[in-house]
Amino acid sequence: MTISENSLCPFFMQPMVIITIVAILIFLILFAVLGTVSFYKYKQGIKVWLFTHHMCLWAVTEDEMDADKKYDAFISYSHKDEEFVNKVLVPGLESGDPKYRVCLHYRDWIPGEYIQNQILQSVEASRRTLVVLSSNFIESVWGQLEFKAAHSQALQDRTNRLIVIVYGEIPPESELDDKLQLYISMKTYVKWGDAKFWEKLRYFMPHPQDLIKKRHRKRRDTDKLELCKSDSKLSV
Repeated sequence: MTISENSLCPFFMQPMVIITIVAILIFLILFAVLGTVSFYKYKQGIKVWLFTHHMCLWAVTEDEMDADKKYDAFISYSHKDEEFVNKVLVPGLESGDPKYRVCLHYRDWIPGEYIQNQILQSVEASRRTLVVLSSNFIESVWGQLEFKAAHSQALQDRTNRLIVIVYGEIPPESELDDKLQLYISMKTYVKWGDAKFWEKLRYFMPHPQDLIKKRHRKRRDTDKLELCKSDSKLSV
């Protein structure tokens, strides 16, 4: 009966211990808050890095609603930028890993059909619409129509189907459509000349399930090969 609480719990009742525990809890809370804020601020960059290094690929898989679409991407551009599109963009998409199916008006459109109908059909049949934004594109009437069709499709499906590729300098806001201004202001675009242009573009492109499984197998085989090499060195 004469034993005090301090005698029973001498360690936990020390002021320095209490201060230390409180300080650790405050640090953990601040770390969690800063980590959450940083993730949402740099979420796109983090996901691009994870996709490039074949990590957490389950987080970037393609939606099942696009499984029946004929093309992976429809490219909207001004005819004045066709050299960049035909010699750089299309080969990079159709010859890379994975190989994407690209819809091009001069190659895939049916001669004699109404252009407006062909634009809508191309957008609806593609998982993404790539807009090559340049000063030439701003002057293109058909380019503007293609962008609006892609934007409307994205709103209808409630998913981000539009990829803006800035080719050259970003046109002044006064020359841009209101909706295009929104894409530019929110930094949801890829700029040609960026050191990680292809990594970012492929991240925004569809990620089919077979690509995810293939990269998982490739990574697993690489790990096995490294393990075999290390075992052979130990045996020697």
